[in-house]
Amino acid sequence: MLLKISERLGQYNANSFLNELSEASKLLGVLEAKIASYKFNGILIPMLRNKEAISSMQIEGTQTTITDVIEDKINDDTKAKDKSMVEFLNHTSAILYGTEFLQSSCFTDDFIKSLHGIMMNGILSPQKQSGLGHYKTKDNFIVNSAGTIVFTPPPCTETTKYMRELLDFMNCMTDGINALVKAALMHAQFESIHPFEDGNGRVGRLLISLYLYKAKVINFPFFYISEAISKDKAVYYNKLTSSRGESYDEWIRFFLQKCIVQATNHIEYIDSLNKLYERTREIIKAVINSPKFDQIVECVFTQPIITVDFLSKQLSVTLSQARRYMEKLEETQILHGDDRVRKRKYYFVELLDLVRRQ
Repeated sequence: MLLKISERLGQYNANSFLNELSEASKLLGVLEAKIASYKFNGILIPMLRNKEAISSMQIEGTQTTITDVIEDKINDDTKAKDKSMVEFLNHTSAILYGTEFLQSSCFTDDFIKSLHGIMMNGILSPQKQSGLGHYKTKDNFIVNSAGTIVFTPPPCTETTKYMRELLDFMNCMTDGINALVKAALMHAQFESIHPFEDGNGRVGRLLISLYLYKAKVINFPFFYISEAISKDKAVYYNKLTSSRGESYDEWIRFFLQKCIVQATNHIEYIDSLNKLYERTREIIKAVINSPKFDQIVECVFTQPIITVDFLSKQLSVTLSQARRYMEKLEETQILHGDDRVRKRKYYFVELLDLVRRQ
């Protein structure tokens, strides 16, 4: 039987993860300062958001990559999106919706259901479509990779009761519990309630970012830890399972360790991106003398796989002018074209390597 979260608040010892909490808090402060001073958030934030969506999907077994997502933007718009790309677009839409909603509202049942409806639209199997944006109407189970039941969530008839108690916990800002610790507790309880027939992991991980944003741990909706979790997926599931026992300590420590890893990765990514941006900007400035200069720089940084057609539309210039720009970028080896004659694609390899590496 799952205890309510209010009944388990004494089941952790803060001293057991004090070092991790201190380090995570410090690094988030450094990261916050870097984000606040960074001049090119139109480049940075969307890429971090894209990486989170992909990492959360990969935890669930979807094998979409950042390259797939970037390349999809230059594909024919009339082409039907495959299921994995629909899932990606849903995830980014849910992040944006959640961020806007929480600027003026608190966590509610309807909000959580709306996140689920956005996240899972078009990817649920036909027999599960009726559950889109609704709490489960039949009991479910949590199983391990071998298919063995490791936990039985509360019955569907008690989902709303458990969720209301969790929402009260999430909305309370006066209980004195550190927000990072609360995020760990909230996520573990949400996954244990397992309120939806499908999509609990995706929604639960999204709620981590949205909770930290609402609790003002971060001022931008940018801190996502699915990327760090995805590298230790088996441990993640094991720690969640163990958190349903007598103590939260190991789960909270693991959660904070992943916050440390992800904050460190984000800091390194921002520093590397900034250096690459400044260096690339100077190279382009030396070879392209055009009022479109800033737009060209932004375009290759937001779309590091690009075509002449795409650049032409983005800059509102002729195809021949866009082609001349592209030739200059290829001559300087900022971009590298493939071997096609028609519909040639150009790759900003250095940026792609950076995005894949982080």
